[in-house]
Amino acid sequence: MAARALAALPPGVIARTNSERAARHRAQVAKTVVGQTGYPDLGSYVLARTAGGASLTAISIEAGLHKDWLSRHLAEVDPAAAAAARELYQARPDARWLPAVRELGFTDVPGYLRDRHLDQHRTVHAIAAEVGFSQHAVKAALLRHGLGHTSHAAKRHAAMERAGTVAADLGYASIADYVRARRRRGWTWNAMAAESSQPQSWLRRHGTGTGTRPWAAGANRDG
Repeated sequence: MAARALAALPPGVIARTNSERAARHRAQVAKTVVGQTGYPDLGSYVLARTAGGASLTAISIEAGLHKDWLSRHLAEVDPAAAAAARELYQARPDARWLPAVRELGFTDVPGYLRDRHLDQHRTVHAIAAEVGFSQHAVKAALLRHGLGHTSHAAKRHAAMERAGTVAADLGYASIADYVRARRRRGWTWNAMAAESSQPQSWLRRHGTGTGTRPWAAGANRDG
């Protein structure tokens, strides 16, 4: 009976009824949150927390809501507060980062990113996992603070350290210097591989940078 009566209603009426019901539910949720926080309204609570550097996700979780609740519904419950929070984030793009990096012992975002990515050579994926943000957010922060994004940072650093160690053991500043010196003396790639205990392919790659310099394909090249 009720189902037939509902089906008889015009679609516009049903949509409006559902919208009003959802709005009442959002208002009730906001009222419940406010009752727990002691603030006069949801907007005041959100703005106070965002001013302290908290993200909407963090505030939602703090209030016992789904992590995306405020991101989805704040503009419907309090448009002015949503606009003010958006302006605050735009003016202070690191605001949502600060609680996370401070927990890790850093006072600012650039210092944290410099330590993790440039000094410790951690990947964007590893940094994102540590702070709980997306990889896109990490890349944006690196760009914002003028810190180069290095793909596969840990592997690249390890490769550079290996090349530096091998060159130093051979008495050269770099593998490129070693290769140039030996090639000028007519050494073959096979002979250099034997002396350095490194594969010929590795010597070609690190000795020429790209492995495509003209002298790399000379008459003394070994197959």
